[in-house]
Amino acid sequence: MQGVLTVKRLAAYTIDFLILATVLLGLQLLISLVTGGWPFNQFRSGVQIEIWVLCTMSIPVWTYFITHEFRKQKTIGKKMLKLRVTRSDGGRLTLWQAWLRTLIKLLPWELTHIIVLVPVPWWEPGAEPNNFIYIPNALILIYIICLYVTTGRKGPQDLIAATLVKVDET
Repeated sequence: MQGVLTVKRLAAYTIDFLILATVLLGLQLLISLVTGGWPFNQFRSGVQIEIWVLCTMSIPVWTYFITHEFRKQKTIGKKMLKLRVTRSDGGRLTLWQAWLRTLIKLLPWELTHIIVLVPVPWWEPGAEPNNFIYIPNALILIYIICLYVTTGRKGPQDLIAATLVKVDET
């Protein structure tokens, strides 16, 4: 049963992602419907889109993970699957650890935004393919392998931030 914690962690992250995507994309759709397309119809460059994504998607996602893991030791996904994150010694995370975990965990997400959007969004006519997209994909693979090697207790974000995820017995 060593892989159970790994699967639970990946499932918890998926739950968090689905919740965040539903809420944040729903808000994006609502803004577009209420304003007749603004600000989306005003974007003229990948940098403008990246700034919008950073402000309306990335910052709320970062805030969610940092706040939940610092204050409650768990996100909604972790709570649903009875997991919690602690320092390696079992104590509560510091704000720095919660921030560092989030930075490492969401690095592939943020790199993907930049690679796809800057300088020219991929969907624009004449946009050149960007082979740097393999970097975030490789990072995700490394993250998953790391989870399996540590039987789910430590991903790269845990190794770097000196944290671990365990079954919540409270």
